[in-house]
Amino acid sequence: MYWGKITPKTQSDVAELNRSGVVYDLPEPAMMLASATHILSKLLGFTASADSQTAVLGDGSPIPLMSYSLVEYLLGLDLSNFDVLEIGAGSSTSFWAKLTKSILSLETNAGWAETVRKTAASNSDVRATTEANIARDMLDLKRSFDIIVIDPAANRYRCALSALKMLNPGGFIVLDNSDWYPNTSKLLREADLIEVDFHDFRPNHHFRCTTSLYLHRDFRAKPKSDRLPLSPIGGKNVAPQNTWDRPNG
Repeated sequence: MYWGKITPKTQSDVAELNRSGVVYDLPEPAMMLASATHILSKLLGFTASADSQTAVLGDGSPIPLMSYSLVEYLLGLDLSNFDVLEIGAGSSTSFWAKLTKSILSLETNAGWAETVRKTAASNSDVRATTEANIARDMLDLKRSFDIIVIDPAANRYRCALSALKMLNPGGFIVLDNSDWYPNTSKLLREADLIEVDFHDFRPNHHFRCTTSLYLHRDFRAKPKSDRLPLSPIGGKNVAPQNTWDRPNG
């Protein structure tokens, strides 16, 4: 199929173009919008997520209900030796389990914790807690973590206070919906963590949201492969032919 501007001159031209499957007389802005819609709907899995009321990429793999740009960044990192504390379980639990060494999830909804536990990977530990006790229960674990994900149905500021006492050097904290929690974001930023904001669409939301990373000063991103960043989903990979990127080009 051809995407572009073709202006038929007669009705027979129109009929012939329709028979051939050629897309014709499509203005450039509409063509670009159609391509962007395809990437979001199909490749990033927006439609599949909405249909199934889950969070998945286009290939069906589970992802957190967070900004697509953050998800793609994380997929490019080697986090295989990282231990995760997740505050708020879900499809994200499976995502983190595949990327990291271990994940311990605290969930304020006991029924949902049990649902997630039934399909959790062997390196996952899903525990129920309560909205009132979650920040204290974090500290009662009496251990530290390389990644702490703050995404509970609870006071995120109090969770962040606990997280700051539990973060290993070289790790990072994830705050979901950080644009809704400016006080919590300020707390983490002023704890001398490096804030990186990922503004994007996410599964099952019709508006753009923000998920933020707060990196310890010793954090060093290690690529999972021989390159970082990865070519984005729906992107145009010109790296192999890019002579301007060659040391002797």
